[in-house]
Amino acid sequence: MRAKFVFDASPLIHLTKAGLSCLIADLEGEKYTVPLVVREVIKRGKELDYPDAAITESLIVEGLLRVKVPQKVDTIKRLHKDIHPGESEVIALAKEIDAIAFIDDRVARAVAKIQGVHIEGSYGVILRAAARGSMSKEDAEATLGALVNSGWRCDAELYAALLMSLKSLVENRQSK
Repeated sequence: MRAKFVFDASPLIHLTKAGLSCLIADLEGEKYTVPLVVREVIKRGKELDYPDAAITESLIVEGLLRVKVPQKVDTIKRLHKDIHPGESEVIALAKEIDAIAFIDDRVARAVAKIQGVHIEGSYGVILRAAARGSMSKEDAEATLGALVNSGWRCDAELYAALLMSLKSLVENRQSK
């Protein structure tokens, strides 16, 4: 079965701002986002003249990222009023199509877990690229640094854990 992924706004914004949209495009599987995220990232981004808005739009225009409307978002919006409506759509769609949701917001990640949705953060795209061998450990570490420099926030503990994960992924790949 082919993997499916649903992107929230923050991963799209930070990955494109860091110049890493190619990692989204190269991600093996079906890639989706939802209408409210498109509105937030592209429409609002263009209004504010953010260059990453055009990059995300090109992913959609080229068919590398598809926009899909979730059917059962009302339940999540009703039960979890403490998250952004776009995050509700992402979680609903991920649940409906049995996809991994790329979400950075802590509260939205907790809601996704409650809903039984598998989650990864922006860094997941980098870890996946390193795991499949499309970048070296050094390149992956530099890419992670570019993500942080884009304004993506993570604490020192998460950053250290990500560096250890990269090391393990590369070692496991090399031992095969």
